[in-house]
Amino acid sequence: MGTVLNWMKQFLILYLILTILTQLAAAEAYKKYLRFLSGIILMLVLVSPLLRLFGSEGFGSVLQSYDRFWDSMDSFSIEAANIEQMQEKRRMEKYEQAAASDLIAFAKAQGIAVNRASVSLNEDYTVNSVAVWLEARQKQLDPAVRDRMAALLRQAYQLQEHQIFIDEGGE
Repeated sequence: MGTVLNWMKQFLILYLILTILTQLAAAEAYKKYLRFLSGIILMLVLVSPLLRLFGSEGFGSVLQSYDRFWDSMDSFSIEAANIEQMQEKRRMEKYEQAAASDLIAFAKAQGIAVNRASVSLNEDYTVNSVAVWLEARQKQLDPAVRDRMAALLRQAYQLQEHQIFIDEGGE
C-alpha cells in the first residue's frame, strides 16, 4: 500500500511541475511541444510500476515471445513458398497434359494415328521436347509417317531433331 501511495505522490508532483512549466512557456509555439513531452513523461511514469512488476524476467519473456513469433512467421513464409512451388509444378503438369492432348488431336487432323504423346515444357512454358507413340498399323499404312510426324513437330513447335522422340509402334 505504501508503494502505491508513494507512486501516486510522485505522479502528482511531476504532473504539477510539468503543468507549471507548460504555463510558464514564453511563446505559444513552445507550449505544444512541452505538452507533448510532458505527456510522454507522464505515460512513462504511469507504466513504470508495470515494468517493475514484470522485472527483467518478465521483459525477457516478452522478448522470447517476440522472437518465437518471428520464427513462426519465417517458417510460415517458407511453407507458403513450398506450397506455391507445388502449385506451380501441378499447373505445369496440367499444361503438359493439355499440350499432349492437343498434339494428339493435331496429329489426327493431319491423318496420323497417335497412340499417346508426351510434352515436356520449360519453366517459361515453351516446349522443351515431345515424345509421340504412333499406332502400330500406322507404319504399314504410311511408310513415311515418322518423317511426316517429325516435320509436323518441327513446324508446329519449332523443335530440333534431338527434341523429338517418335516410336513407330514396335520397330
